[in-house]
Amino acid sequence: MFDITKLRVLVAVADHGSMTLAAAALSYTQPAVSRHIALLERQAGLPLVRRTGAGVELTPAGELLARHARAVLDRLAVAAGQLAALRPDDPGPIMLGSFSSANVSLVPEVFRRYRGAGPTREMPVPPVMPPVMLPVTVPEQHVDDVRSGRLHLALVTQWDVDGRDLDGLELGFLVEDELLVALPRGHRLAGPGLTLADLGGESWIEGSHPDCLGPLARLFRESAGYEPAVRFHCDDWTGKQGLVAAGAGITLVPSLARRDVRADIVLTRLHDVDLRRRLHLVTAESAEQVPGLAALTRLFAEVAAEHVPG
Repeated sequence: MFDITKLRVLVAVADHGSMTLAAAALSYTQPAVSRHIALLERQAGLPLVRRTGAGVELTPAGELLARHARAVLDRLAVAAGQLAALRPDDPGPIMLGSFSSANVSLVPEVFRRYRGAGPTREMPVPPVMPPVMLPVTVPEQHVDDVRSGRLHLALVTQWDVDGRDLDGLELGFLVEDELLVALPRGHRLAGPGLTLADLGGESWIEGSHPDCLGPLARLFRESAGYEPAVRFHCDDWTGKQGLVAAGAGITLVPSLARRDVRADIVLTRLHDVDLRRRLHLVTAESAEQVPGLAALTRLFAEVAAEHVPG
């Protein structure tokens, strides 16, 4: 019988392509991850990973076992959620999927209000508010994670749900979020009247989904016939701002996070194109009875309306 912990380690290695990154995601040490994989290989009787120049990749046997491991972990997550719903006196944690720009101030403010929430006629809550956990997630997989039960609630953009089968899911619109151009203070373009054509010669800093350039590449292709010149990739919210402030390039910042931008960065609106993303909350239809979920959803709508200018 395969050990669940080792299967979870294998899936993390598959997701991250690196023993070190998998260890960070699981809060393990890198040697501990290596030991788990070695023991799992011994149990399977086949090599499951191989080292590459950039990290590690799964062997065919590893890919096969990882597929089964995901299915097992998904079913266990569903079971845990359903069991928690049967324990109103001791509810399990609400699992929330989010992303970097939402974690800057939106999610912390929701958590602050949630901790102090009490029952009202408009927002009934259980006698003991269950804790909310913010696990390491892949935003592109939030819809699938909610469907499988690994998450109870997730923040998504229209880029994640347009054209998707949402059968069995509830999609709640939160807010329309404008994407602003972030430039170092003193930049020649840091003023009103900025257009897409003005940005043609600039270097760009790309981030991870959905805090990325989004529709900008398509707009550049349609209006100027070329792609934005991406010079840096940085998933870290603070790191992206540091690169902009240092003059290494420019990037997009959602209005959702504008109040927490560094003082040495200027945010400017593009006047000739409309750069926006729609934010939604997605839950499973079967999650209606999860204690505290209705209160949390209500707070997200309340705080999002305050954080994004109308």
